[in-house]
Amino acid sequence: MTPADRGRLLLGLKVVGTVVLVALLLAKLPLREVQEAMHQPRWNWLFASFFLYAVSAILGAWQWALILRAMGVAAGRGEITRLYHIGLFFNNFLPANIGGDAWKILDLGARDGRRAAVLGATMLDRLIGLAALTALACGAMALAALVAVPLPPVALALLPVGALLFGVLAALLSRRLGSLMVGWTQRLGLPWLAAPLARFASELAGLRPRVAWLNGLFALSVGIQMLRLVTHLAAAAGLGIALTWSSGLQLLVLIPLLALSLTLPISINGIGLRESVSATLLTWAALAAPQAVAMELVAYLVQVAYSLVGGLFLWRRRRPAAAGGAAGATADR
Repeated sequence: MTPADRGRLLLGLKVVGTVVLVALLLAKLPLREVQEAMHQPRWNWLFASFFLYAVSAILGAWQWALILRAMGVAAGRGEITRLYHIGLFFNNFLPANIGGDAWKILDLGARDGRRAAVLGATMLDRLIGLAALTALACGAMALAALVAVPLPPVALALLPVGALLFGVLAALLSRRLGSLMVGWTQRLGLPWLAAPLARFASELAGLRPRVAWLNGLFALSVGIQMLRLVTHLAAAAGLGIALTWSSGLQLLVLIPLLALSLTLPISINGIGLRESVSATLLTWAALAAPQAVAMELVAYLVQVAYSLVGGLFLWRRRRPAAAGGAAGATADR
């Protein structure tokens, strides 16, 4: 089976998974009930949710730019910001979240001539973001335990996930651990993984002595992830859902769990999976299932709406190229 055939098979399976998940959700939760949970929007809070997500995206572009610059990739801040937003657009409008990252790596890597460095910076950006989100959730979980706020047992899964993420970061940023990781993959008969890991670890070599810089980068990422979590809380307020301090604290644990579940490649852009998990998991925060689904649907639509900025960047970027091609064709005639 060729890579193209595997890609088509995976896409087909995702389409089937999406249809099945949506059908199961609608059988359990009528669409009318979700619509009723959205029938009195509070636009000031919805605009606040959009603004919070926009700020987090701008800061996210800055974080990626900082990593690229530290790894010696020559690109202007404006170009990096444009590419980051185009990546957001593709993440929401292509049938795979990896599409946006692939675009950034191929586009910037081709122009800079250091595709491995751009790949390393993008992977590090993703890893730090997931680690920061998990750290926030673990902190909220510890606080919930101190004040006796109940959480589902599945929340404990955040602990091994966090340990794994920080372990991978430590291994990649440590010369000794990085070499051991590459050696293990070779001994396990995974040469296809060993070679990229070796290149990735090599590109990160210059960051190893910069401990203070890495700590600052992680603090920035924590702030970005906090803004994205608050985006969901503002979406809840935009639907008139009254959250107590305890339910807000629970959501700071449960929403990261939901986000981690969306990394499973079983539906297109998390459609169906997001709503199904929300209807079960977020009810721990004293939300009715229709409210939980409506809140996450609105938070998702906020992200989709903002990602249209990336579509505008892409259109403006291709328009001059198309105009130039048309001018050339006219001159030939």
